[in-house]
Amino acid sequence: MVQCCVPCCNNRNDVNKTISFYRFPLDEKEKKRWLKLIRRDKFTPNCNSRVCGWHFPDGKAAGPTRFAWNDGKAFPDHIPTKRNKRMVPASVEDEGTAGPGPNHLGVAPQTPGTSSVVLEIENDLLRKENDQLKRELEKQKHTFSFSQISSHPDKVNYYTGLTDAATVFFLEALLSKFYLRYHFNWNVQIMPLIDQLLLTLMKLRLNCGILDLSTRFNCCRATVTNIFTTISSALYDILYVGMMEKNIPSRFKNQTSLPDCFKPFPDCRIVLDCTEVAVSNTERLDTQSHLYSHYKGCTTLKALIGVAPNGVITFASDLYGESTSDKAITADCGVLQQLEPGDMVMADKGLTIRDILPEGVSLNIPTFLVNGQFTVEEVNHNRLVACARIHVERSIQRLKTFGILTYIPYQHKKHANKILKVCVCLVNLQKPILHEIA
Repeated sequence: MVQCCVPCCNNRNDVNKTISFYRFPLDEKEKKRWLKLIRRDKFTPNCNSRVCGWHFPDGKAAGPTRFAWNDGKAFPDHIPTKRNKRMVPASVEDEGTAGPGPNHLGVAPQTPGTSSVVLEIENDLLRKENDQLKRELEKQKHTFSFSQISSHPDKVNYYTGLTDAATVFFLEALLSKFYLRYHFNWNVQIMPLIDQLLLTLMKLRLNCGILDLSTRFNCCRATVTNIFTTISSALYDILYVGMMEKNIPSRFKNQTSLPDCFKPFPDCRIVLDCTEVAVSNTERLDTQSHLYSHYKGCTTLKALIGVAPNGVITFASDLYGESTSDKAITADCGVLQQLEPGDMVMADKGLTIRDILPEGVSLNIPTFLVNGQFTVEEVNHNRLVACARIHVERSIQRLKTFGILTYIPYQHKKHANKILKVCVCLVNLQKPILHEIA
């Protein structure tokens, strides 16, 4: 339950479904302005503090400007408080009055019959109000929300793939500053932004069905599709396009966080490997034959993943058909255009791309067995390469923990590239992989 922190405001998200609740801005100057406007100068807001949307008649950017003390309007949609009325028995009359006129409280004396009717009406109103509150409470019990898991890091990690609630709130803050263009051209107002983000992360992490999510979040299936497509596209624009695309760290930047296993390869800029993503079958047989994997026994797509020496994923290509070779993907995806003379690329021995690398860029792969037995130098070299390449394997293993990459449903297949790259960005928001190796 979230309650507005403005004095005298009783709005809560479990009662007022149509009102939005805003978190305090991160900018300290703007936060102090809000605190001054709501008359809580000595109040220190935390991550759970909210101001309801009723106080923002001119939008969030203008700040809270409408209050009960400056325009005299009552707060909307809150449940009115029932006050006990002082009932005056009919047999008691005000001293000094000659007849059944009003008493000193201005209330006319009531006959026993009138009093019972009034009480019966009040009881009926209270009964209806109680039934309404019970229905609202029952609805809340059957609606999944982030507030139910935010204080449990293990549950947050299970449902979202992220380490804690603070990371989820960080993503919500980024989304709140981003103009959301909903996929179906109608805004979702029945669900707060934090729960829309939770629904999207649950789809990415657990690959829950649309019917399952619509039941959990108490909404229709069209709303689930609208939310997932919209929020995942926004995360792609914010995290991948805005922060990661065409931004592979240089080898000099990598050297500032070079792990011990990469000390023999100080010029290594990126470690490359391919991974596969299963998708639903297509309707056209010619396309299906191009995407079908005889090894996996299903229709798959393939992408090239690049990992920095410190274990952070720094590149993800678009998805290609299964029949496309790893070398062809490397030549087409654009990763080579970001390399510079002096860089080293590390890869598995199956990625024979030495002839397509830019001038001055070297390739480091395990040596091939030529004369039936490896030399001592070749054995040592292969061991060092294997110890260093384990990072890309572990990063891809983390990527595969997002269940949607094990099978992308048909209705989301045209957004498969965005889904893959959003999962890549979410992997980078997890705990550093080197902590596990140490």
